Amino acid sequence: MYSFLVVLSYVVLGGMVLRNGAFWWRMWKQPVRLLRERAEVREAASPADPRVAKLREEIVLHYIIPAFQEVEALPKTFHALRRAIEASSYRATITVVTSVHEPHGPGTVSTHSVADELCAEFPAATRVTDHSDVPSMAAAFNTGVRLVAEQAGDASTTYVVVYNADSTAVEDSVQALGDTLVGKALPAVAQINFLSMRNLDRTTGRGRWFAIGAAYYQTRWALGFEYDLHRRNSAARRRGPLGHSYHLKGHGLALRLDVAVEVGGFSTATPCEDLELGFRLALRRLPVHVVPVLENTEHPTTATAVNAQKRYWYSGMIDVLQFHWLLAEERAAQPFRFELSRLASIYRSAGCFLLAPLPYWYLLIAGLALGHPLLAALPFLNAALSAWLIRRAAKRLGSPLAPPSPAEWVLLPAGILIWSLARNIGPVQYVWSMFTSADRQKRLRTTHLRHLEDHEKEDV
Repeated sequence: MYSFLVVLSYVVLGGMVLRNGAFWWRMWKQPVRLLRERAEVREAASPADPRVAKLREEIVLHYIIPAFQEVEALPKTFHALRRAIEASSYRATITVVTSVHEPHGPGTVSTHSVADELCAEFPAATRVTDHSDVPSMAAAFNTGVRLVAEQAGDASTTYVVVYNADSTAVEDSVQALGDTLVGKALPAVAQINFLSMRNLDRTTGRGRWFAIGAAYYQTRWALGFEYDLHRRNSAARRRGPLGHSYHLKGHGLALRLDVAVEVGGFSTATPCEDLELGFRLALRRLPVHVVPVLENTEHPTTATAVNAQKRYWYSGMIDVLQFHWLLAEERAAQPFRFELSRLASIYRSAGCFLLAPLPYWYLLIAGLALGHPLLAALPFLNAALSAWLIRRAAKRLGSPLAPPSPAEWVLLPAGILIWSLARNIGPVQYVWSMFTSADRQKRLRTTHLRHLEDHEKEDV
């Protein structure tokens, strides 16, 4: 029995080395790949070609910022995006969408008043109020899309870009997006990706390093998985029954206006509206193109808020189980591909998010119980390498992070290690709620409110 457990443990270790090694390799190569792709789209979008020059003149980018309880974050986001627009050669506007449910009025500092002040300083910006019954990113974005659709000219050369109210554009962001769209002959979908570290200096409480570890791991996911997922599964000729199978991210998602209107924007019937939209677009065989730029966004600053966010995200990931009736028409049109894509989404998003820490726990326990410390080394190695590779990529891509102190070089990997072992706390909490409550709408509503409440507490 002992020999069998030793062999099994080293098989698990080998599998995890391969999986983590793929992440480490992608994170190592990502800066070079993005810089090379940036040069390629810059050349492809050169106005020297008359046809390209015509596209550059026709294309218009409309950035839509859903903003609910974003008094502190919005100004920094707005000013950075404005600078990127002014530094680019493309026409672009900003629409800030606030919610009727956020208290506002004379003498009240609210997202409404902050947005009005910001928009008054920039002629290409406006604010609009979303009157949906429940405030959400999806509803706010859809309100912005309707406004753009009413005012836009040619929908085939107009893009709507959903933009988080707590994100920072680099100076090249707008130019890189425009060059990508023009260089790719105005594709239907493009995706900007980002670090999750804009507000690490505001992390607080006993769970500070837990929250920082979570932020690093979120960035690890982007650099080590999502960029390559979009490249691989959205290639012009994607073979296999899944075809163009991918998930999207809300922030930095650029949709050509005719496509955005045709698909009805984001769904408000499920929490992970970006995952659901990616599912629908993939069924339409519309590839998503990587925008070779790396921005920076905020991350929850307390352990409680981190777990609330992940629980909310997981409520959307596992909601793919409901797609058979949420997307009944799509399922009827191509049932085999629909179900295969649904299984892939369950594995890639819900399954991995829920079960990912288990192999690490197994290796730690097996290393101690079997007297093979090498088995327990991988989680520690992953934490240290991930910290270094992420900081290296950020520096090479023009978003260097503040240098850590000697103590932080120990605390940072420790935080990443703890998060890698405990990142399914939020998902487990939601799975438990599925067993204790059969009312899906009540569960989703409770999880959403918890997420909003913890986000609001961070800003107090």
